[in-house]
Amino acid sequence: MSSLVERVRRDPARAVRQGLLALVGLVSAAVAWSLLRPAPKAADQPPPAPAGSGTTVGEMTFLRFRDDSRRIEVKAREMVGSQEGTMVLHGVEATLPYVHEGRQGTVTIRADECQYQQGLERAAFKGNVVLRTDDGFELESETLKYWGDKGRAFTRDPLRFKRGSLSGTAHGLEYHTGKGVTLQDQVRIHMEDAAGPPTDLESQSATASREERFVTFSGAVAVRQAERELHSAKLRLDMSEDMAEVERATATGDVDVVAGAGAPLPGVAAAPGDAAPKGGTKRLRSQKLEVAFRAKGILQQALATGAASLEVEPAPSEARERRRVSGPRLRFDFDEQGQLASVHGPRAQGARPGPKDRMLLTAEPLEGGEGGPRRVESDSFVATLDPGTGAVQGSEFEGSVAFSEPGRKAWAGHSAYDAAAGTLLLTREPRILDEAEGSELRGRQIRIGTRTRAIAASGSVRHEVKGKGRRSGLFGGQAKAAAQPGQPAQEPTVFLCREFEFDPQTRSARYRENALVSSGPDEVRAQLITLDEPGPGERRMTATGGVASVLHPRPAKGSAKEPKAVEARSREMQYEEAKNRVVYTGDVEIRQGDILTRSPEVVVLLAKDGETVDRMLAGEPVEVHQGLKRANGERGTYTPATETFVLTGEKVVLHDADRRLEGRMLTFEVGSDRIRVDGREEVRTEAVFRRKELPRP
Repeated sequence: MSSLVERVRRDPARAVRQGLLALVGLVSAAVAWSLLRPAPKAADQPPPAPAGSGTTVGEMTFLRFRDDSRRIEVKAREMVGSQEGTMVLHGVEATLPYVHEGRQGTVTIRADECQYQQGLERAAFKGNVVLRTDDGFELESETLKYWGDKGRAFTRDPLRFKRGSLSGTAHGLEYHTGKGVTLQDQVRIHMEDAAGPPTDLESQSATASREERFVTFSGAVAVRQAERELHSAKLRLDMSEDMAEVERATATGDVDVVAGAGAPLPGVAAAPGDAAPKGGTKRLRSQKLEVAFRAKGILQQALATGAASLEVEPAPSEARERRRVSGPRLRFDFDEQGQLASVHGPRAQGARPGPKDRMLLTAEPLEGGEGGPRRVESDSFVATLDPGTGAVQGSEFEGSVAFSEPGRKAWAGHSAYDAAAGTLLLTREPRILDEAEGSELRGRQIRIGTRTRAIAASGSVRHEVKGKGRRSGLFGGQAKAAAQPGQPAQEPTVFLCREFEFDPQTRSARYRENALVSSGPDEVRAQLITLDEPGPGERRMTATGGVASVLHPRPAKGSAKEPKAVEARSREMQYEEAKNRVVYTGDVEIRQGDILTRSPEVVVLLAKDGETVDRMLAGEPVEVHQGLKRANGERGTYTPATETFVLTGEKVVLHDADRRLEGRMLTFEVGSDRIRVDGREEVRTEAVFRRKELPRP
């Protein structure tokens, strides 16, 4: 981008400031005859020559005309003929006065031959024609004709011109009074610049009009300066009233602007002695490029329309990827010093934008580059830059924003990038889909660390985590009864909370404030739930702060009875996927049906598929409640499939109303009055207590 605007700001402006003077000088020389006096009427006779003028012998003056302060003088080596009002002169030198911007000047034309028709005020110079003005302009051609009665000057032969540091060639020249001058066929202009590299301009034709204040180059236009190039079908420069400054430049037709590696941004100077490129090649393409200038040729704004695209190649020190932004319009704004300040992708006017109206930013790795392609789509965007360095300070994307990279996609109604903070903020129903991890994150807003790749979400956060492979369990959700081919075999595990944080360094996710994780009918609630991965494929979940969970075990094999849910409360809980176990610690309460246990710790062992509860180990000590019965022991083993709880220890004590019994093992059954008691003796004993029904009210 920088090379584009720099080129339009410096090169065309400099070309016009120098080249236009040359064109004006050329016009002045061509029309000098008409500036001497008004064209005579048909009936008028040529005025008599003043006294002292006339024809002399040898290399003397043949013609001299004087009209008050204006004077034209023609010298010739010889006159070879004169008939029907036409004089033929050899070895001609003509001197003509003219006035340009209030300044009087003279132009001298030398040629091998001149045919002059005084009645029609027509002159035809031929053979080694050289035109010079006293302010340094020179023109060389084989022919040059002037038709005063038509207000026209022209040549069809190749010509060369020069003025100071500007020079050029063309294959023809045409001038009409009031219409300007045109250089025809294979126009070439070369401009030397003491402050920088020279500039070369090519086109099929060039037209300048002082009355309409413009200069136009048409047909295969090419402007080159060092590593910068501009190509277009047409280039028009609209000038200030005094023709000293460019007010607007417009390139149309397959516009292609290229800046090679290291080309600086407008107003940014390279560090002294630093020869290393500061940026890769940049290329801007569009069907039309309009550039507006402030006073003194300072850039104000550039607008590229018609399938506009800006492509940036990496510098040697940058990541090996090509970046590209494209859309129907790209607008570049500049500060008061003419330095690039912002880049806009304006929203399409009228109805809802279609696919062709969308802004698209892409980054694709080059050979040897790392990573995969990335892209951003939106209805509009704006990026602010540091005018001194050209670095992006921030950007905003508006309207149906969509991000994508290998394995990850994201959507939002609005996104904002802060370069200083290194964050990308997604709002208005943001969503991130991580296909590689099998997860989807939603919230009111999602913040992504562009340098750290950390992620934070807040406000009604919902995070879905799908199981890897066909595994179920807390991270695989409930198995689908009738999964279709090609569809996941399990429903996702869902995390809900108010605040979410993900740290890529530790590969840990934190769910805070009323956090809930549900997998099918199973769920866990806590103030904080942390999900991390201590090793490959070894996910671990930790819950702290008022943990409450509900697990639904599957029935025993061959049993049609659905076991009751297992409810648990504790201060902390940890689930280890690789070990198929859940550990509750701190004032643990476990309830299934009418059995309630209390202990410092409970270990829940899951089945091999990680999908259901196999056993629960409580201790030490353990307290069991079932209706009016209460028992204490060292350890307890609960089997949800059979809904039985076995309490063991050196001294197991059972209290039932006003009764007390001691033993080494008690077995409870959910919803049953039967309790099996193994005594202290080697001989097994069993006592059966039947529950007394309370009186009905």
